[in-house]
Amino acid sequence: MATRIVLAEDSYLMREGIGSLLELDEELELVASCENPDELFAAVAEHRPDVVITDIRMPPTQTDEGIKAALQIRADYPDTGVVVLSQYVEPDYALRLFSHGSDGLAYLLKERVADLGELATAISRVAEGGSVIDPKVVEALIEARIKQESSVLGRLTQRELEVLAEMAKGGNNA
Repeated sequence: MATRIVLAEDSYLMREGIGSLLELDEELELVASCENPDELFAAVAEHRPDVVITDIRMPPTQTDEGIKAALQIRADYPDTGVVVLSQYVEPDYALRLFSHGSDGLAYLLKERVADLGELATAISRVAEGGSVIDPKVVEALIEARIKQESSVLGRLTQRELEVLAEMAKGGNNA
């Protein structure tokens, strides 16, 4: 039986390109294609796919709608895996995506989508409840952690950081 997929991507060319790639694999079935989060939620409710593939940045703000959608879909439909695609290596997005666990989630760079085998493997893993993180994202996460640990700011307490933030805004003891 084919893995049923809902795709959410606001760029027409990317949406059509990914859709065409998915059609090359007879074990994958694209059941709906969407261009915004509202269409995505409606398609997931209607089709109950095995996997959702979503872009991180979608309308209306073009910031993190894909992350929010992924987390909401995993909460509402725990058996649905989610592959999040990004053009950028964003450690903060990856940390937010995996903040409640990594089961059934993947974070891939869009450059990996050109390789159908790699995309199909990620789809298969999240459909089974596993996870996939792009190696470049793992590298960025490690670099961010090293920088944080070696930074003087990394040694401050939460309260010290709050006071420093207020000072930066021009605040004082009065």
